[in-house]
Amino acid sequence: YNSRGEFVHSSCRMYNVSWSEISDSSNTTAQGPTMNCIYGYEYDRSYYDRTPVTEQNWVCEKELYGTNVFAFVRVSEVCGTFILGQLGDRIGRLPVYLFSILTAIVGRVFAAWSASQYWLFALLAFIGSFSTNTSFQSPLIILMEISKDENRASLSLWQLVGWTTGICIAPLILWWIRDWFWFMILTSAPCILFYCFPQYNIESPRWLVSQGRYGECLVQLRKIATVNGRPLALTEDELRTLIPRTEKERTYGIASLFGGWHMSKLTVLLLLSWICNTIPTLTLFLMSLQMGGNPFLNNFWQGAVELPAYLLGQICCDRIGRRFTNSGAFLGATLACIPIVLLIHRPGTGIYVTVLAIVVKFFVCVTYFALYLQSVEMYPTSLRQTGTSFGIIVSNVFGALGPYIVFLGTNYDIRLPFVVMALIGLIGATSSVFLPETLHQKLPETLEEGRRFGREQRFWTIPKRPTGTDRDEAANERELEKLNQTTTVAADAGDSHGGLVHQTPSR
Repeated sequence: YNSRGEFVHSSCRMYNVSWSEISDSSNTTAQGPTMNCIYGYEYDRSYYDRTPVTEQNWVCEKELYGTNVFAFVRVSEVCGTFILGQLGDRIGRLPVYLFSILTAIVGRVFAAWSASQYWLFALLAFIGSFSTNTSFQSPLIILMEISKDENRASLSLWQLVGWTTGICIAPLILWWIRDWFWFMILTSAPCILFYCFPQYNIESPRWLVSQGRYGECLVQLRKIATVNGRPLALTEDELRTLIPRTEKERTYGIASLFGGWHMSKLTVLLLLSWICNTIPTLTLFLMSLQMGGNPFLNNFWQGAVELPAYLLGQICCDRIGRRFTNSGAFLGATLACIPIVLLIHRPGTGIYVTVLAIVVKFFVCVTYFALYLQSVEMYPTSLRQTGTSFGIIVSNVFGALGPYIVFLGTNYDIRLPFVVMALIGLIGATSSVFLPETLHQKLPETLEEGRRFGREQRFWTIPKRPTGTDRDEAANERELEKLNQTTTVAADAGDSHGGLVHQTPSR
């Protein structure tokens, strides 16, 4: 019996009999001894001309080879995110981003040439996936740190639109060329184009100031002003006066994420949400390869559903907040799994199961949008990339279970992955609802601000966006406070050096 409960012939074994042992035609249906196939394998080439599985016969006793490669990839993402995520807070977001693109190109292009050597292929797949998360995460964090509070969700949406476009085009490219080797080359080598536009590759000015690197910060601000076509008449001394350097905080990497009860609670809740998002994401992707019908269209529709999911996520995150959007979407994914479990064994229900699986993917994508915003907005500047990376690290550790969850479905009962995803969705809905709301909240800058973030919020409160006079007054108060601080610092500097070194322009 296969995973759908159907009685079928084995794909890996043959009867160990010869024609001389068959006395009459009635014996052809009798059960006899079996053995492994010795004449090779025939593959269904309806959609693929060449894959690593068909080239190297990763089937039957080697069936776990492909599953193990997927697991190696997840472990690679864990290691890469652990190392590069912390480096992003130490050496900067931009160097990590540029290195991430390089490892992706090198690992994936050379992996395409090495499938005949399994362990070399696995190693190169490991290298190619080492920077998967930071190549996406680093530019997003730079974007969040140079944006206004009210624009963060919209800008995150645009990055995800690019992501969705890529994952929709990728299966169509493979459908067209039907060859995994050229697919790897065509989708990896063009990443070198990211090095061709240095004027758009900037370091986060906010991070540079937090490190006391004012000169480099001014260079980045001038680069931004040049691209925007705006003049920037600001000197380094003026920048130092406008943004006085405070005593540099000492952080201890991941250990700082558990500094105090409140910060530890936030970190654990975010970790649970990341885990509950990552496992269904990977499981659904792998399950789409096991669904009936055209695998390329299955992947295309699972990718296409992300765009409306992100649009809905952006609208909900800006209307009802990140917290209730995240929790509600997890609950929606759980409810969508239930009818799949009830229908998937019934004949003629394939189209309904496929549609429901797409609905599950839709809700999982909504949780991803909200969760990424929460992670970036909840941690202070000195821990922002470390904290976001740590969530991805832990979720990828558990995400390595995804291929084995699919293995249970394909070899035992195809309902099992959806049962697991339903339970995971319940855990995600419960954990995410207790996170503080980050909508219309100022990004925490220091560790102390991070430890206090959300403590005063009420559970059912949805922050309202300041509008009209209230918002203008709040902005004016902040500006006056900054101007007063600037004037005081300038006056003190003038007294100590015998002259005024900086004068705040009048309005």
